[in-house]
Amino acid sequence: MSQTNFQKSRQLSIYSGNCLRNISPMAQCSTCEQLCPEHALSFQDNRWQAVNCSLCGLCAAICPTQVFQIDQYRIIQYQQNEPLSLCCSQNTTAPDKALRVNCLQQFSPLSLLYLLYHHPQLTLYITPEQCSRCRHNWYVQGLLQQLGQYQLPADRLQIIMQQPETQASAPENQRRELFRGLFQRTEEHSRKTVVNTVEKLAATFSSAEAAIEQTEIFPVRLPLYALYVKKQLPVHAEAELPFRQMECTICNFCSACTRVCPTQALNIQESEQQKQLVFQPELCINCNLCQSVCMQHGLQWSDFLTQQQFLQTPQLLAHSTEKICTECEHEFYQWPDSDDSVCRFCKH
Repeated sequence: MSQTNFQKSRQLSIYSGNCLRNISPMAQCSTCEQLCPEHALSFQDNRWQAVNCSLCGLCAAICPTQVFQIDQYRIIQYQQNEPLSLCCSQNTTAPDKALRVNCLQQFSPLSLLYLLYHHPQLTLYITPEQCSRCRHNWYVQGLLQQLGQYQLPADRLQIIMQQPETQASAPENQRRELFRGLFQRTEEHSRKTVVNTVEKLAATFSSAEAAIEQTEIFPVRLPLYALYVKKQLPVHAEAELPFRQMECTICNFCSACTRVCPTQALNIQESEQQKQLVFQPELCINCNLCQSVCMQHGLQWSDFLTQQQFLQTPQLLAHSTEKICTECEHEFYQWPDSDDSVCRFCKH
């Protein structure tokens, strides 16, 4: 595998059509904007724009609907069915076979599982000391703790912690770091004050085309489900996954939640005057749109799913038999069942 066949992205790809705010006006998600360390993201006229983006990848890792993409989905198409190694582009100690990406921060645990689905082995080369000095300020231990919840075998995922090369004495390193820091601060200040207007225009132009594009929202849990089903990963039945169980406390089967669900994780099944609301956890992306649009506030998260529960899909959330309203004589459905003979519309 030669790294010359893969070139890291030079810009942030934005698919504003995937944003929850464009899917439903009830969506209040702004996590990417709040967590962006450069304050580079802004949402205007239903489009995301990025100015002074450092390509740290944090927005790509946290966005549930894949609005922001850097290297991760290009890598999926790269030499599938072969071992894959990744490292930061600033890593000077990783082997040549490792693909050098903008920042490993862009890979969430689920996106790494997506890569693992296409590659028999995945290796990450990480230099914690170097990451701690990086302007991206990536918390390496956070990824390691999250990956630990999936109990991935070492023969599928290897994380190699490296020490950066030491080429100078400590005092010399300190002086270099001092001058490097001064230079970076001066350069950043100059760039932000002198060419800020040009960058805004360039960002508007470059993101305008991407903003109107829309990619299919991928259920990021699906590769994990497939790896379990194909027995490519061991199943620890009682081990908890970082996914919450969906619960329904009240429902009139209006189908609002199923219509806005980006991945069809929620569905209403109908048969012989019966309706059932079912949930498929392997399709859920935890976007919370269903809870936002539910007029009765009947959907909520409960306990963490075990691996065994995760594989038991679909899961029944609510069910009801057809009733006829004594006031309007129209059919209606209600969960939990009760002795009411009047639909909710006639009640109000």
